[in-house]
Amino acid sequence: MTSVRFLIAAACMAVGSSLGAANLFPTSPLIQLGNDTDIFFDSSFALDITDNLYTTANAVSATSWTVTPGLALEYGKDSAFAVNFSARRNIVRYNKASLADLEDDRDALSASIRADDGGPLSLSLDSSYRITVRNDDLAQQGVGTVIPLGANLLRQSNYSHAFEAKYKLTEKINVTLGFTNTYNHYLNPVKYEEQVTDAAPPVGTGNNGIKTSYNTNGLTELNTKAIPLEVIYQAFEKLSFGLRYQHDITDYSPAPYFSQNTSTATPGLITTQRPAGSYPLQMRKHFYGLTAKGDPTGAGKLNVTARAGYATSSVDGAANEQIPSFSINLQHTLTEKVNHSLALSRDINANNTGGQIDSKSYTYTVNFTAAEDLSFNLGATKSDVLAGPTVVNTMVYNLGADYKYNPHLSFTLAYSSTDSKLPGNAAANFQANALTISGAFRY
Repeated sequence: MTSVRFLIAAACMAVGSSLGAANLFPTSPLIQLGNDTDIFFDSSFALDITDNLYTTANAVSATSWTVTPGLALEYGKDSAFAVNFSARRNIVRYNKASLADLEDDRDALSASIRADDGGPLSLSLDSSYRITVRNDDLAQQGVGTVIPLGANLLRQSNYSHAFEAKYKLTEKINVTLGFTNTYNHYLNPVKYEEQVTDAAPPVGTGNNGIKTSYNTNGLTELNTKAIPLEVIYQAFEKLSFGLRYQHDITDYSPAPYFSQNTSTATPGLITTQRPAGSYPLQMRKHFYGLTAKGDPTGAGKLNVTARAGYATSSVDGAANEQIPSFSINLQHTLTEKVNHSLALSRDINANNTGGQIDSKSYTYTVNFTAAEDLSFNLGATKSDVLAGPTVVNTMVYNLGADYKYNPHLSFTLAYSSTDSKLPGNAAANFQANALTISGAFRY
């Protein structure tokens, strides 16, 4: 087993044998201010290999590596008032000159505040900002069938802010009130041009023009505000039940770049392609349901986190939607070394093309702890998405290994395989395989 662990470490990152010396790194953190503030150097390196970079039917292979320097600050750990802050930059480079325009630096910031003095009231505040460059989330919603993603990646900034207040009314009854705001903005869209013919009357005149397009054509930016309210009753020592209501509002905004078709023979002719619907456009959603959390067996081997109920939603100018909505997570310990989990979910959410999607997801995962510093995981996820008339059925398989070389250094080897099918448009089916070798260093 020892040789297996070292093989995984070697595959993840070329490191000298001296890294294993117990006295190579002093005790963390990098900087300590007083007794309450610790500052860590938090970095990672990853090598990604994929045979379908753009997650489209026409697969393009690519190899990239990402170097991520970062710092993390922890204040008041395990105290009544705690603050955490993290700042990281992902520096991404590709192996092909043809992909050089995809190389960039992607920032990620996060902060959290916890206030809990042991009294009836506890508060938490979380905020994050990160830049993503990806197409797989859109492709698995069928966006590529309506809006060609092409040989480019969508770059966007993502923001998330969440506040939660918990109040203990009695020894057995708690009330939780929250507020969450998430939104995105598209950045630096890819521009491409093509020759077109002016089809305006009189038809057949053959006036040529240049059509300027962007990879954000037809997409919307989403700004969602959610207010959840839950009353929780501690029915048993290890099991609680609750009533939950949540109200969501999503505002749609057209991406700030559109397609323009300007005829050289008719300079005044400009057609702009925007997402369907008139703006401002808004989606309103309500959820009513029951919750459960804890171990219903009392033996400590099964943990349940469940929310089940009914969701209703409406989008301006469209028919209302009403579906059963649920999120159920079951975690079970088989042996001291093996545990597995099952996650089921269904919900309505705003779509990136100005509508809404009905999504179902089923995930099964098995974890095997081979040793104190080595673990393996195997998982499969089936998702079914209905976005307007488009149906997308996707299977994702994951296989991974995690190895903790010492308290500061860890490695991960991960493989994923995606098979996405569109029953109404077989030409848009795609498969993607990806291998990631990464190492993380925290000191």
